[in-house]
Amino acid sequence: MRATFRFYLFVLLGLGTYVPAPGQENGQLMLDSLVAETLRSNPQLRASRNRASASLTRIDQVTSWESPQVGVEFYQTPIKSFPNPARDWMENDYFIQQMIPFPGKLSAMGRSAENQAAMAEQEYGALRRKVIRDLKSAYFELYLVQRKIQLNAENQDLLRSFVAIARKQYEVGMGKQADVLRAQTELSTLSNEGISLEREKKVGESMINTILSRPASSPLGRVPDIERDIPQWTFDQLEPLALGHRPELKGMSYSIEMNKAEAASAGREYLPDFMTKLAYKDMAQTKNDFWSFMVGITIPLAPWSSGKYTSRVEETELNVKTSEDEYTSMKNMVLFDVQQALVNVQTNRNLVLLYRNTVIPQAEQTLQSTTTSYQTGKSEFLMLIDAYRMVLMSRLDYFMAVMNFMSSQAQLEQAVGLDIGDIAAKVH
Repeated sequence: MRATFRFYLFVLLGLGTYVPAPGQENGQLMLDSLVAETLRSNPQLRASRNRASASLTRIDQVTSWESPQVGVEFYQTPIKSFPNPARDWMENDYFIQQMIPFPGKLSAMGRSAENQAAMAEQEYGALRRKVIRDLKSAYFELYLVQRKIQLNAENQDLLRSFVAIARKQYEVGMGKQADVLRAQTELSTLSNEGISLEREKKVGESMINTILSRPASSPLGRVPDIERDIPQWTFDQLEPLALGHRPELKGMSYSIEMNKAEAASAGREYLPDFMTKLAYKDMAQTKNDFWSFMVGITIPLAPWSSGKYTSRVEETELNVKTSEDEYTSMKNMVLFDVQQALVNVQTNRNLVLLYRNTVIPQAEQTLQSTTTSYQTGKSEFLMLIDAYRMVLMSRLDYFMAVMNFMSSQAQLEQAVGLDIGDIAAKVH
């Protein structure tokens, strides 16, 4: 029995050693593959890509002239000629006319549309970062649940060995019946927790499947060990990267340029547009047909219409100031996100190292010592249970710290706007 107990104890204590999972092992749920599938299949991302593509089509719309008008005018056609106006008519005019905007108007509108399309592209980039972070967070949470289930199963085996030890100690007169009952109660508690963990696992898998646009009940494999350390960057190293690559901030800069282009376009509304008309006059009663040409202009500064253009200019100038203030606000938020992510990464890294190198080894030693003392009748069973719980909690806290450590790295990626590998390549 003692050999069996030591085997289970060895299995439990062996969980602290970090062993990288094989990258291509069957049955493992690989994060890179999930990210690639998300970028292909997530409906939110597809919708955002379509919006970005649709915004590109506006450039040709706003930079193209209005369609020309072609028609015929019947002059001096007697009423008695109807319903056949070609009978007894005296003059028909066949014409084509075109509205021509003042030079520079359409190009200003085109610059506005180009910046709006660039904004839509950055909105897609921001959503892409958010969806990937959500996927990674769900993936890391599934890792934690799976490790809890594994730890729960192994602890149940360990508690069964405790029950056997307590029963043997009771049989030889060195223990109490209450010790056996206490160990059985602890085992029942673990069994109940195992049921709850299975339910939690299904919720986590459903979240990942939803992001992937799969059926919610699709089976998922086992998450391999995820702990991955990164360089200890400073805020000064990441600040320029975030200012240059964060999609939300780049989108705000395009918003400023768009509003400036709209302000320039509004200022050109004071300039007149031109109307041209070319007509061929078919004179039915004579043989002297001829051509006519007409040119007209709009009068934007007419007293009854100038207010519309003046208000438009004021509106666009205020929009420029608004977008500049929003850019400053977003810049401050981006830098806050970077600082917060760095703090979280460092804090969780320290917790991982603390649990792995200090807390867990100390708890293991305490459990080993208490187990030996109980088997020789030198300690109470309650002390053994307390030592077991200490190991259990330290393991759970370790897995929680690993999950938070990896989630904080995903948070850092979103805050900077670059993947960890790209950050490492750009930091000097």
